[in-house]
Amino acid sequence: VNLNNGIVNWEKEIIAIGTPIVEGKHIFFVTDNGYFVIMQKDTGNLIFSTNILKILKKKKRKGKITGFIMGSGKIYAVTTNGYLIVSSATSGKVEYFKKVKEPIFSSPVISNGKLFVLTENSKIIGFN
Repeated sequence: VNLNNGIVNWEKEIIAIGTPIVEGKHIFFVTDNGYFVIMQKDTGNLIFSTNILKILKKKKRKGKITGFIMGSGKIYAVTTNGYLIVSSATSGKVEYFKKVKEPIFSSPVISNGKLFVLTENSKIIGFN
């Protein structure tokens, strides 16, 4: 939406998890079925889309993305079956993944350069 006149610039129907992240000229979001997507903010054109769950073995891909956050040029996504998946915010390439011992149902949080996740059993896990 153009904030000066209220006119809709473009519109797309997308099923995304949580709130999209707007940074510079881009919109970043993750879908529940594992796609990390970047679109142009002004036009809505797709820059790229990649399935970040493909890094996991086939039977482990059954989990859904439950939240994500962006920090230090990376997207940190968490899943219902307890994975933290770290991707480059510019290329979408998965750089790292880790199995957390419990399911995660909320978005991660970044504070003072550290990443925190809250597990299903109310445990907070911190990562450097």
